[in-house]
Amino acid sequence: MAMSNARGQGKKGMFLTFISIAIMAAAIMIFTPSDLDLKKDIPAIKTRVVNANGYVSDLVNVTLERTLQATGRKTIIALVRYTGSQKIFLSDFQSAFSEVLLSGTIGGTNIDSFYPAPAIMTGNTYNDWLTKIKDNAQKTFNVGTSFVVSNVKVYQIKPWVVNVDADVAFDVSSESASWKKDITVRTEVSIEN
Repeated sequence: MAMSNARGQGKKGMFLTFISIAIMAAAIMIFTPSDLDLKKDIPAIKTRVVNANGYVSDLVNVTLERTLQATGRKTIIALVRYTGSQKIFLSDFQSAFSEVLLSGTIGGTNIDSFYPAPAIMTGNTYNDWLTKIKDNAQKTFNVGTSFVVSNVKVYQIKPWVVNVDADVAFDVSSESASWKKDITVRTEVSIEN
């Protein structure tokens, strides 16, 4: 009698184990997405990464340099107008140039307030243009960009040409990839005219 009772318990345990496995298999089949196809998303992701990589390449090779050249020229014009209107010489050209280039101020005061219109640096500093680049990249490529300019140097290389160097660190991130670069942007600015 004890033997038949043990056999009955074994059959019940086996039946419950089989039921548990069947319920788990059904739950897995029900909750697993059936139309999941990662291969169809790869071309779209590749296109996004290629576009963002092109944007980063343009930043490094063209955009940051041209922007520095344009704002460097405006900075020189603003400083010439400032020294002319104030009838003074700059005691520290390097720091004055850096301050005007990055913030449009000299001694903490808007440089455009020292001479008659038109304004030269209002909305045209290097940081202003980096913000415009960042905003356009967000709208166009849906990528986030952040810039940090840490060091600006200006020095004469030819009689009528100065070099402007800026150390720029930037991060570009999209939903698919991210880039982080530290570069020195270098440009020549003619002081003729």
